[in-house]
Amino acid sequence: MIVLDQDDLHTAGSAIIGCRLGNRRSSHERRQSGIRKVSFRVRIPISVSDPISTGTQEPSARETSADLPQAHGRRIVAALALLILVAFQVSLVAAAERQPTRLPELAGQVSILADPTSTLTLQEILDPARQLQFHPVRGADINFGYLGSAVWVRLTPKGGAAPQAILSLTPNFLDEIDVYTAAPGAMPDAGNFVRHEMGDHRPLPRDGLSGLDNAVRLEFRPGVPTEVYIRIFNTNSSTHLNLQLGSVEERGRHAAAIASIFGIWFGGMGALCITQLVFFYFDRKAQYPLLAFSTLGIILIYMGNLGYSHVYLFPGNGAANDIFIGFNAWAGLVASALAYSSILDLRHKAPLLHRIYQLATVMGLIGIVFAFRGENTFFGPVGTIFSILMALINMVQGLRQMNDEGAASRLRAAAFTALCIGASLSMTQRLGIFLMPDWTVHGYGIAGLVLTILLTGALAIRLRTAEVLNSRMREDALETAQAAEQVAHRRVAEQTRELIAARQVAEDALRAEKASQLLQVRFLEVISHQYRTPLAAIRSSIDSIGLALAPDDVPNRNRIDRIRRAIARLVEMLEINQARSRLQGPSFRPQIVRASAGPIITSAFQRARDLLNGPEIHLSMQPDAAAASIMADAGMLELAIVNLLENAVKYTALKGNTPVGLSLAIQGTDLIIDVTDRGIGIPADDLAGVFANTTRGSNAESVEGSGLGLFLVDKIVRAHNGRIAIDSIENEGTSVRITLETAPA
Repeated sequence: MIVLDQDDLHTAGSAIIGCRLGNRRSSHERRQSGIRKVSFRVRIPISVSDPISTGTQEPSARETSADLPQAHGRRIVAALALLILVAFQVSLVAAAERQPTRLPELAGQVSILADPTSTLTLQEILDPARQLQFHPVRGADINFGYLGSAVWVRLTPKGGAAPQAILSLTPNFLDEIDVYTAAPGAMPDAGNFVRHEMGDHRPLPRDGLSGLDNAVRLEFRPGVPTEVYIRIFNTNSSTHLNLQLGSVEERGRHAAAIASIFGIWFGGMGALCITQLVFFYFDRKAQYPLLAFSTLGIILIYMGNLGYSHVYLFPGNGAANDIFIGFNAWAGLVASALAYSSILDLRHKAPLLHRIYQLATVMGLIGIVFAFRGENTFFGPVGTIFSILMALINMVQGLRQMNDEGAASRLRAAAFTALCIGASLSMTQRLGIFLMPDWTVHGYGIAGLVLTILLTGALAIRLRTAEVLNSRMREDALETAQAAEQVAHRRVAEQTRELIAARQVAEDALRAEKASQLLQVRFLEVISHQYRTPLAAIRSSIDSIGLALAPDDVPNRNRIDRIRRAIARLVEMLEINQARSRLQGPSFRPQIVRASAGPIITSAFQRARDLLNGPEIHLSMQPDAAAASIMADAGMLELAIVNLLENAVKYTALKGNTPVGLSLAIQGTDLIIDVTDRGIGIPADDLAGVFANTTRGSNAESVEGSGLGLFLVDKIVRAHNGRIAIDSIENEGTSVRITLETAPA
């Protein structure tokens, strides 16, 4: 910390910015009493091992990787503070050790005259009657607030030991400044005065004296008053004037000291602005770029207030410089309102205050409009008062939240408190309150620097805390993932064992099913074989009886014919069922050879007609189709057609005796086999699954059947690389189409 005595503080303030503090002692009184050497007692506690307190326990070893943002924040703050401290101390010591030249005193020699018409000339001002209208002011700081009209200032310093001095006039964003100087003791006539034109609405002076301040050279003679008249005309901002006399010899050092202080301020603010953008790179939250824009707004405001914009950007365009200053002032209000609302998280924590900050944003936008219209003087007082209220709200809300996030929230509270004090001082002075000393105009700049440093530090701590939390979350997530991986490994092992067991069960069931199917096939083969011998004996006996019957014994011969047909049907049924059993079992091995389509269809037609009782079957074959060759297993394909005809006859008989159709046609290279009936049909909802094993239509439950017919047909057709399609309408009939490719010649 830095400890200054009260008198040392007055001396330091005068040496740095030429401002009068406390009892406003004049420079003459200070020189008479002697310049005491400024002493500093600097105590900078530094602890390498102690981290910045965050209101929580010291982070563990695994959190050290997240300390980088906080470390950078501490280094930046420490470097800026040390830089400011060194520059401050060097300038104070240099000012204290220099032997000043005695200069005339301005205190008590300044008086002012308002010019509401803004048309008075120097000759009119020199009129004795007009001279009586001047009013003396205390000190050399003059503040008119938002005036909008011209004002005259009269100086009558008496010469001392110094023959010359430099009169400096600040600030340098006033529109027009006319300084009229005359030789010491000159008669009050306009012809005896030299006019010096200054102001940001005029080109930069070329006399070599003025840079970032308006300055003129004055001549003095001991005991003789030197009259100086200053006309100020400012229409787009508040009007205040600080007058200082400095020696010609010390002007260079004074300008260098002021430039150093301003350079440190601008450099510090620029570094903080960049730091905030760097924070945004690590943590993509809106508060970082918003604070950076707010910091940039403060920088641009002081670029205008200190005259840099007039010197470097708009040396010949005063209106543009006024717009630049006004725009940055109100844009700064917009950026600050958005930034502070985001930092304080008012959207969630204080919705009502968030609306007030939105109103501040609107006020800033309105101020921008007035700035571009050149009417900032009209809206300036309203916006200034509102800005003071917003600074107070910032401080109150910051204090309310000062314990929410440990050290980060306490730094925010201190930052907003500094802002409230500095902004209130500067803006109150801007409103034209004469009791406010001139140095308060710099309160906002100092507070802005302190605010930005503290808020940047708070964001650094917050970012560091977030990094620590993220590190913990990553470690917890890793531990959870590892635990989940172990559980998954166990589950996979369990599922693998279950799948192996299930596969074993399925393989056992499949083997059992195959064995059952094989037994069924063998059983049917045995039955067929066992039935064939007695059936052959019966057929032989019937044939013998037929030979013995008389030719005219018609009734007995008819009985014998029916017995022959019954024996043939029984044999056919045994053969078909035996073939079906082979198709379902492991013996399904199609023997694909070249065959003619006509004989296969004719054989299937004959077998179905011999096997089935019911509606007639009509056969239709195109000659080209009958002669076509296909690659097929004739027996399997014949069985598929018999199954389709069996279904057609069986379900047609439920409605009547309408014939069933079997047709063979050829289309290009495709052979088309159609089986159609006018039976009960298949419900639309059942069509999708009719080719599944043991599946039957919901309207066929009363009909005897196993649901294997269409399943076997589909299986045979796919074995021949063919296609099968079914079209059916319930209670109207069914059509099944088999499409096979013809064999090339």
